[in-house]
Order: sequence, then structure tokens, then C-alpha cells
Amino acid sequence: MLSAEAQSVLERVIERCSNRRPAVIRSVTTIIASNAGMKPVNWGAGGLAANGAVSFSMPEISDDYIEDLIRSLDSLMGGESAASKLISCGPRAIPFLERFLLSGAPRTIALPRRRAVRVLSALGARSILTAYLQYSPLPEDAVVLFAEDGVRSDAARELMQWKTEEVFQALLQAAHRRATSGIIFALGEFRRSEAIPLFFGALEDDLCREDAKEALRRMPGACRAYALLLLRGETVLPIHGSAALRRRRATLQLLEELGIDSVAWQTVRGFLAEDDLDAVLATAGIGLRVAPRGERAEILLTLLRVSRRANWAQEGEMMALFDREGTVANSLARTFAEQRLADDQRPDWRDPSWRILGHILGPELEKARREGGR
Repeated sequence: MLSAEAQSVLERVIERCSNRRPAVIRSVTTIIASNAGMKPVNWGAGGLAANGAVSFSMPEISDDYIEDLIRSLDSLMGGESAASKLISCGPRAIPFLERFLLSGAPRTIALPRRRAVRVLSALGARSILTAYLQYSPLPEDAVVLFAEDGVRSDAARELMQWKTEEVFQALLQAAHRRATSGIIFALGEFRRSEAIPLFFGALEDDLCREDAKEALRRMPGACRAYALLLLRGETVLPIHGSAALRRRRATLQLLEELGIDSVAWQTVRGFLAEDDLDAVLATAGIGLRVAPRGERAEILLTLLRVSRRANWAQEGEMMALFDREGTVANSLARTFAEQRLADDQRPDWRDPSWRILGHILGPELEKARREGGR
């Protein structure tokens, strides 16, 4: 049937014109019905149905018609229209879409398969989407695989309308095969603790990291406990190597967000010696909240010592940490600057460490710059 809004508009046109232009009305309604995939029936002598309304019936849908629509999913201009028409075909289109998704070869252009996923979801074909995620072979070609990751992400997101145990297990299995941002996002919606190791594993993936962090934020207690185990080397996930460095950095950043107590600080404090400056900053942010007061000056000195390596974003984070510590930070910065000046090092504003000192000390360091700086 036409939508209620379209039917209402059509009936208003008929009401105004029925006594004057029945042929025009018949032509207009025929065009509307054709575009909607329907045909008008029960015309009366004046071009209207017997009761004064226009009624429609669905034409018989042929296999060739559905196959044409499936092929049209490839069209840049007509693909979205084909997807809408496939939804209008109802369950009749599901076997064709299933064959296209499960048996069709993945390609570098993923849009047609992503449209098929959306249509299957609209038609309620949950079992086909779960089977696709669980069992469809992953392409060997790296470019095709990257494109297919988008299809798998879409399938995972569409499955979120059914938050069942079957769907959770399908998503979990799919993530163990190959995680994508959409699969991680969908799993995060369940807030299930058994997925936590998988989320921490995904922290090493640049494309999945933010979705994994968001999923972990939703379970702060379990996230905090597993993070501390990971940093102690008590999980199956490695903490050394380039990929593990990204995971370790993200884990420390999560702990900085979620907060830990002074006992847990003893597990974390050693990461102040990291080569990775983001990990050092996250550790310092934790320590300046929970470490014993006697340790906080050493944390600030550590930041000053590594500040030469800071990029512009890290420089801003360091300034914010020093601002938070007030007079203690000011006193340490003054001593640190005096030592550098005594070693005949003059302020160089191209160096982030001097810019940080200038931010903390203000006019005091500016005076030194005018006296002997560049």
C-alpha cells in the first residue's frame, strides 16, 4: 500500500478534480502506483473505485525482477532505490539476498554488499547475518579484506536490534576470527564481562581502539581489575613489543580516566620510565592524584626531564598537569630552569621544554631570556 501521507494527498487531489478530469486522475494514480511497485484496480465508470477511493494491489513478483534488483545494488545512481524495492518485495527477496551475501565473492567496492546487509536486516533475516559473520571465509587479498571489514561491521551493527544470546555468541566468534570496529561496538552494547579480554586485545588495533575503549568505559570495575592484571603481566595478552605498546598506552589512559587507589598505584608507577611519552603522561596523571605527596615532586621532575621530546599535544597536557599542581610545580620549575641556566643553556623557544618552563614561570623566565637568550 501507499504510505498514509501519500494516500491522503492523492485523495485530496481526487476530491477536487473528480467531477472534471477523471482521465487525468487515472493517469496520475497509475504513475504513482507504478513508482510504488503497485497497480491501481477497481476503477469505476468515472475513473475511481466504487467507494470513491483508490485501492492498489501488489503485482506478482518474478524471480527475474528480484535478480534485476540484486544486480542494481551495484549501481551508483540506482543502488539505493533498488535496496528500497527489495525491502518492498518482503520475504520473497531473502533467498536471493542470502545467495548474494553468502555465496557472492567479496570485492574492493563494498557498497553493494553493505546494501544487501541493510535490506536483510530490514526483512528480519537475523540468522543469515549471524551465519555471515560466523562462517563466511575471509578474503586473502588485503584490499578486498579491508573492504569486507566494512560489510562485517555493518552486519554487526544491524544485529544490535536483536540482543539475544545467539547474537552475542555470533559477534564474539566473529571478533575472535577478525575484529572490526562495528563488531567491537556491537559487543560493547551487551556490557558482558567475558568480552573484556577481547576488548583489551583490540586496543592494539588503530581502527578498533576507540570502540574498544568506549566498551571498556561502560564496565569500569571489571575494566580496572583486568587492566591492572595486564600491566602486571598476569594475562595471556603480551605487554612487550610494538603492538603491545599501543595496548599498554591505551590501558594506562583508561586507568587515568577511571581512577585507581594508592595501592594500585604501586603496580602503575614503574611506567613513568617508559620511552613512550603518552604512557608517561597517563602514568603521571594517575600519580599526581593518588601517589603519596612525597612522590609527586619526582613525578613532576620526570615530566620536565622528558619534556624536550613532547609534541604540541603532549606539551599542552604537560602544561595542564603543572597548572594543576600550583606552587609545588612553580618551585620545581624554577629550580630546574636555574640548573639549566647554570649549565649555560639559554632559553630557546623552539624547544618545548623551554616553552613549558616559560608557561609555568612567566615573566621570571622571560627576564632571563632577555638577558642572555636568543
